[in-house]
Order: sequence, then structure tokens, then C-alpha cells
Amino acid sequence: MNILHMIFTIEKGGAETYLFNILDNMAKDISFFVVCDHEGGNHKKVKEKCDNIDIIKMKSPFDFKAAKDIANYCKANNIDIIQTHFLRENYIAILSKIFNPKIKIIWTGHLIAENNRKIKFFNKLFSRFVDKIICVSHAVKSSLKKEGISSEKLKVIYNGVDTDYYKPIENCTLKKELGLNKNTLVLTTVSRFNKEKGHGFLMEGVKELKNHIEDFKLLLVGSGEEEQFIKQKVEDYGLEEFVLFLGYREDILEILSITDIYVSPSKSEAISFSILEALSSGKVVVATEVGGVPEIFEKGDMGILIPYGKPKKFVETIICLHDNNQIYKKKKANSRKVIIENFSLDKMIKETLSLYKELLNK
Repeated sequence: MNILHMIFTIEKGGAETYLFNILDNMAKDISFFVVCDHEGGNHKKVKEKCDNIDIIKMKSPFDFKAAKDIANYCKANNIDIIQTHFLRENYIAILSKIFNPKIKIIWTGHLIAENNRKIKFFNKLFSRFVDKIICVSHAVKSSLKKEGISSEKLKVIYNGVDTDYYKPIENCTLKKELGLNKNTLVLTTVSRFNKEKGHGFLMEGVKELKNHIEDFKLLLVGSGEEEQFIKQKVEDYGLEEFVLFLGYREDILEILSITDIYVSPSKSEAISFSILEALSSGKVVVATEVGGVPEIFEKGDMGILIPYGKPKKFVETIICLHDNNQIYKKKKANSRKVIIENFSLDKMIKETLSLYKELLNK
């Protein structure tokens, strides 16, 4: 079985994590190919995982030259299925059927997008020519159904995390390396800096939290276009003592090991790898009640959902978990179990492999 993954560029987000998980863990009798428009920030990492990675320029969603190039690429490499990851690649893959009608196409829904009328029209039109759309949450499925896409095309396969890797670890020295006291309350957020991830809202909450808890640190892991804006907010609010910017890090497991409460302040979220990784590591999570996030919390009592944009509610929730050890311990005890039973990488891989086989047998 030969599978081609089309993704515009390899950066450092959820879609890339999804792709890496597929490449690392799928059955050995499957050959994977990856096509990008250009080399992104994490291109080197995907080259380490996949021998067959190529560049094909994709100038627009309606790039017929790119579509023909993809069709020829698929014929030359005996590709059975194309799996796409974002709108541009979705459309180009579908247009490639003009030149290669037998190819199977899986469109992957990683996002809940507020699309305009034009995109909704073309999404509905082009969806008729895909074989299946993977939705990473029921919230993604609902958003696509609202665009008029047939529910028969939609299949929910939750993102999964490697529970053998993301697990509680002890005796980590990172807290000392970061200059944190033994009893400091550590809050952590791992995400790229853009408006959808809610760092601005989080700063409003931290501004109030410092009036109630003296010894805490918020670790912000990641980078992005909003980073300087958030750094300015930290300075304006006098939060330098409470907020640490750690940048892009590879030692996420170690960072989670010293975390007391993981915080996800997103304005929009299809479903969060970072939340799943934190829970798999045995952490209590405070997250905004947006998108597919409540679907995680429906599976067990391992955290607290809060409304987006309500800093006072954020503060009340952190204080509750900080001051009530019984509530905190109860939620912490459930975290890892919920992930193992519902959001494991093994479960995601099995369901995706089953879909591949189903399409080839049609």
C-alpha cells in the first residue's frame, strides 16, 4: 500500500504532529510519500522519518499545473491513496483526479474554520469527489455538516498520543535549572503564539491571579507572530516575575513533569494535542470550553473547563485547584486513564489503517 501525504509546508503545529505520528507508527508494509510546496521550519524532521519527500509547487487551491504534477507523481510511484491536510492541498488533490481518476482521496479536517461563503461553496462542491473526510473531533464534523457536506463522507478519528512516551516521570531537574522553588505552583501552556491560542486572555487572568497566589510561574512554550505582543503585555502588566518565555522546546515531557496545572486558553480548538499530552503525563488541565475540547472532558473528571474570555473564572479555577488538595488529587488520578482508553496513538493508528484498507477494498 502506497500513501501520499500532501501538506503545504512542514512547520511546528498539530497537523505536523499528526503526520509524524502516522509516519512513525503505521504498519511496516505501508510505504509513505510526502509532497510539500516548500521546505518549512520542521522539514528536516520529516526527512528523518520519510525517505520519499518531494517538493511540488502549489501556487493556489486551483493550480491545475500542480494537480497534473500530482497526478503524474502518483502514477510514477503507484500511489493508492492521497491524504491531504489543508484546503489548498485538498483542492489540488481533487483536481488531480481529472488526470488520474482512480486515485482515492482522504481529506483531513484538522481545524474548525469560520469560512466565508465562497470557501463553503467550494468545500461542499469538492467534497463530492473525496472518498472520506477524517474529522479529528465531532466538533469538526459538525462544522463541516453545517457547510452542507454529506455526513456519509465524514468519519471521526480522534487524534492520539503516544502513552508510552507521554507518562509521568520523576526526579526531573528542570525545575532547579529554571530557578524555580520547590513549592512554586507551575502553570504551563504549550502552543504557537497566535490569536486563536488565547495568550492575550491568559495574560488578563495572570494579571489578576498574582493578587491571590504569591508563588507561581507560568511557563509559555512555543513561538509565533503574537509572541512580541504578549511579551509587551507581560511588561505592561508587571508580570515579568510570574511569566517565563521558554521558546520552542523539544523537552516537552520534562516540562510537563514539573507542571502542576496545564492551561489551554484557546479561543478556537478542533482538539488539542497539547491537552492530550499533558493528560497522558498525568496532569490536571484547565481549558477553555471551545470546539472539540469538551469531548475530551466528557470522558472523565480530570480537569476543569472554563469559558473563553472570562479571566475571573480562570482565577477562581486555579485558586480552587491550588487550595483544595482533595479535588486536585482526584482529577490528577483520572488523567492518564482517560487518554489510554480514548485518545491513545495506538487507537488512532488502528482506525486510520482500517480506513485505508476500507477504501482500497471498495
